[in-house]
Amino acid sequence: MPTFVALALLVLTVCVMNPRALSCSPVSPANAQDAAGQEPGPPPPAQAPEPTEEDEPPPPFVDSEHPPIDVVAAVTSVTSSDPEAVAQALNLELKPKDVSGENAGLTSLEVLADLDGDGVPELALRWAGLATPPAGTLEGTTGTPEATEDTQGGEVDETSSARPAWIFYVLAWDGVRWNPARLMETESTFTIRTQSLLSRTSRNIVAIVQEGANAVPYPVIFEFKNHTATLIWDSRGDDSRYQGFADGELEFRDLNGDGVSELIVTGRADPGLLVFSKHGRRGFAARIIYSWDGNAFVPGKTEYAGNEDYTLYRFISALHLHDYRAAYALIDPAKFLKVKEPSLASFQKLVEASWPEFARDNIFEAREPATGAENALAFALAVEDKNYIYKPSFGPGPKFLLTGLVRAEEK
Repeated sequence: MPTFVALALLVLTVCVMNPRALSCSPVSPANAQDAAGQEPGPPPPAQAPEPTEEDEPPPPFVDSEHPPIDVVAAVTSVTSSDPEAVAQALNLELKPKDVSGENAGLTSLEVLADLDGDGVPELALRWAGLATPPAGTLEGTTGTPEATEDTQGGEVDETSSARPAWIFYVLAWDGVRWNPARLMETESTFTIRTQSLLSRTSRNIVAIVQEGANAVPYPVIFEFKNHTATLIWDSRGDDSRYQGFADGELEFRDLNGDGVSELIVTGRADPGLLVFSKHGRRGFAARIIYSWDGNAFVPGKTEYAGNEDYTLYRFISALHLHDYRAAYALIDPAKFLKVKEPSLASFQKLVEASWPEFARDNIFEAREPATGAENALAFALAVEDKNYIYKPSFGPGPKFLLTGLVRAEEK
């Protein structure tokens, strides 16, 4: 068989068995002979594999309680100054002012206040949804891929890593339509206040976010001007010097009469070296007064309410820092040392011999008193293979000086 015929048959066979192996246009004996003498070209581009079920994007969020809605479009479409028209556009019930209080995880629309004095009150919208939507879902939608997420505080779908969240809007009538200002998104509950804080004529909105299991309050302050609200200070920011207290309280008050309010924060202190039960009765109160510096609230001196636990904390802290003079100031020397001529030197000698653990990096635990307990102010330390219990005694207030300290080993 002539050579060119054999080559033609070979090309035809390859095209039938593997069409991608060669460019299988009709082959003439002439071009087959030319192809036989050419260098092989680059392989053809690989075709994309057929999509599988695993490759398909997840379905969008589904939230049966509050289906997805374009809040901005719904609000700006309302051309009536009646707040009820906004409620109808959002398919929500309008709540009167000061009725809702702290949000309970539900989407809500409530009357805020007439901040601009135009006779039409501003509205506060809390939109319940999810934080951190799963990859592949549409931005701005709510729910979970399998509709298992309860946006009202139920279980979280672990595969989505999403958490219940609330988006906070303030809605204001500008004379033509409603203007929605999206101010904040948070995974924690929050309350809302309106108050003139930074001058006698300022109009401010304060969202107090309760974060963590201990409900630490964090204020976020907005200024209302020209029918919209803007953020001016967030105590949760990286550069904030704010310190919140567990189960704390906030108050804004103009202490010096200059028209600018101070922020007063009170609550139970978290001293660190002496740990108190988060839900117990022991501990001591702290108060910090913050002043506005033109950009942020900055803290002044922290004040503490004196009691026996506060004396204990200062005593342990002073010994931890080897400040025996400061610790000595917290005891009744004659009663504590049980000597006729007490001195700082004899006190230091006693501590180093009897309680060397105070000068080391140890964390002590304040014991919650049991019913009928002999010493309601006992504290403990677990170190290596030993458990120590300490039973202090105190003099009367307001100083509450230590009059004795007994250590025993718990078995």
